[in-house]
Amino acid sequence: MDASKSVQPVLETERLYLLPIARDHAADLHLACADPEVMRYVDFPASQTVQDTARRLDLFLVELPDWHATWVLSCKATARVIGFVNYHHRENCNWRLEVGFLLARAFWGRGLMREALQALLEYCFLGLAMNRVEVTVNPANKAAIRLIEGVGFRFEGGPLRGRQYVCGEYRDLLIYGLLRQEWTRSHALKHALLPDAVPQASAAPDTHNEKGGRRAA
Repeated sequence: MDASKSVQPVLETERLYLLPIARDHAADLHLACADPEVMRYVDFPASQTVQDTARRLDLFLVELPDWHATWVLSCKATARVIGFVNYHHRENCNWRLEVGFLLARAFWGRGLMREALQALLEYCFLGLAMNRVEVTVNPANKAAIRLIEGVGFRFEGGPLRGRQYVCGEYRDLLIYGLLRQEWTRSHALKHALLPDAVPQASAAPDTHNEKGGRRAA
């Protein structure tokens, strides 16, 4: 996908650019996709070679914005690609979709995925006018659960037994949801409190590990 021609916008946070995924991102993404710990809860196995990662990217590169879209996370300071976020299973008739995320282990614990996920949610609710965003997550993935709860998702059910099949085993999943009215309310409250908040330059960073969510496409 040529980012200059993509229907996906470039999204931006304080420290990141979220760029439409492209074939030449495979080498950088391989750092995450080849790491068994990063891939532990993702719904496809760790890559053995850069070619494996490139083949996975080929699925992301199919432009079907009414179904899925993927952005890589590019650090402003270094231009290095360190992970991705996406939406998938978009249902325009129901105004809902699901999101997923993945971050290289060297960048866990810095609040970067939180930034990226907040930017993606803003695009989903305001840019795509979705009413509902969902995440499914492995019950053992405590870091991802802390992350999604921290940006407003609510636990709605589970475990959904045997919901996912990866590398010869069935996995249980939990489901979390966030409605546009909930996001709008918390977003407005956050901005209303900004004048009285601790200055951003001295705010404490996040300390949790940010492992991948369920889906990558």
